[in-house]
Formats: sequence, structure tokens, C-alpha cells
Amino acid sequence: MIQWIPAAPLQDACAEEKIHTALDGRMTWGVGTFEDTDNFGDAFANYSDYNVSGRITGLPWYEKEGRELVHLGLSYNHRFRAGDNNPVRFRTRRETHLTDLNTVDTGNMPADGVDVINPEFALVYGPFSLQGEYFQTFVNASGDSDLLDDPTFNGFYIYASYFITGEHRAYKPSTGAFDRVKPFNNFSIKKCGWGAWEVAARYSRIDLTDNDAGVRGGEEDNFTAGLNWYLNPNTRVMFNYVRANVDHREDLDGDGTLDVYESRFMVDF
Repeated sequence: MIQWIPAAPLQDACAEEKIHTALDGRMTWGVGTFEDTDNFGDAFANYSDYNVSGRITGLPWYEKEGRELVHLGLSYNHRFRAGDNNPVRFRTRRETHLTDLNTVDTGNMPADGVDVINPEFALVYGPFSLQGEYFQTFVNASGDSDLLDDPTFNGFYIYASYFITGEHRAYKPSTGAFDRVKPFNNFSIKKCGWGAWEVAARYSRIDLTDNDAGVRGGEEDNFTAGLNWYLNPNTRVMFNYVRANVDHREDLDGDGTLDVYESRFMVDF
């Protein structure tokens, strides 16, 4: 499962993390430390603020080698900050990275720290799967900031998919995360194999507005419909339609709607 939070200034990180298992592989836990860096792996200054993260997952139901399962998880992240020296900023693009446009954006906020709590849930029942996550972010504003109060932000997504060719989403208990899909029959013209076909739908919402704190970063709802074609475990073709609705952003005149049609070809080794 991927922790889904508003994109902060963090672009890359030096990290140290190890995942452990317990209860005969039914549970995983891990703690990591991360140092903020730029795109080249260099720290932002002579000093760099650190983040500490922890995650725990469990499998209360796991049958038929993962063809039927329930996954539960909870993660916590604390970001150490230094007020004006390294402010925090939360922003995100609609559910596509075709442009650099950030449809919701809080702007820079001087802060002494940030806490993020992120519960997660997933169900796999044969070819059908359902997955969701929620995050709540608490910003500890620095004493010299112009914020009226400590801001809080939140968001969530829910995702459902179905394999019309009968496969299921693969799960890796040792990491508490989903793995690559393995088609029953890899794509092959000679052997009449058509790979795996999956239809999917997703709804997500993020709220970066806190009127009590004087922050109007905006609210965004995204609706996504997708079709995934897995030619083999290492190759996938994706087709998506995304509609994004943006409201209440301070630096925009009125609300806005975006429609995106996109496709992607992926090879994974």
C-alpha cells in the first residue's frame, strides 16, 4: 500500500528502513528515518530536517494463497521542522502528472513540526478488490508564523477493481503490500494468450483548506475510470479518464473542473 498524502517540498530522501514480520507472517512492522534532499540527493542546507515514520499491517483473513484476504494497516509520520528556516507546504496535482500544475496548494507555512496519521484497508475476493486509505495531517505552526491556529488537513481515496479474465491482485505478506499481477496466460499471438484485463474505478478527495487557521489551499475531488492490460508480469498498458473538481482555493477566481484522458505503457524489471 502506498501512503497517499499531499505532496510536500520533499523531492527525494535519504532513508533507512527495515520491515519485520510477526505472527507467522500475518503482521509486518517497520520504522524509518528520512532526510530531506533535492532532486540530486543533496540536502537543502548545511543542516536538513528529518522525518520519522512507522507502519504496522495485519492480515486478519488470508486464504487460497492470497486470492482471498483482508489487509489492515496504520502508519504514522512526524516531520521535524525549523520554523521560517524550512517551512512546510502541501500541494498536489490531479491524479495525473502530465503537467506541473498543482490544483490545490497551501503555500509555505512556517512550522515546528507535522504529524500525519494514515489508516489503510484492502479486501481481495478472487478477481474483485477494494482498497482505501485516509490521512489526517496536523501542523504545529511556529510562534512567528501568520497562521491564526494550527492547521489540519485531510483526504482519502477508495479504489475498486475487477479482473474480467479471472486473475487477482497479488499480495506480498512479507512487506504488507501488493505485488505485480501474474496473468493466467501471458500475451502471445502464437499461443493465443491475451494477458490479464482489469477494469477499475477510483474516487479521491483532499481538503487543504482550514478557515480557522487562515489557510485556503483548496479542496479537490477526483473521479477516475481505468482499464489495465497486463501483457505479462513485467509489462502493462493503462488507459485512464480523470475528472477533477477544484473548489475554494484562495488564489483562483471561482471553482474549476478538469478532464484528462491518458494512457501509459510500463515495463518493470
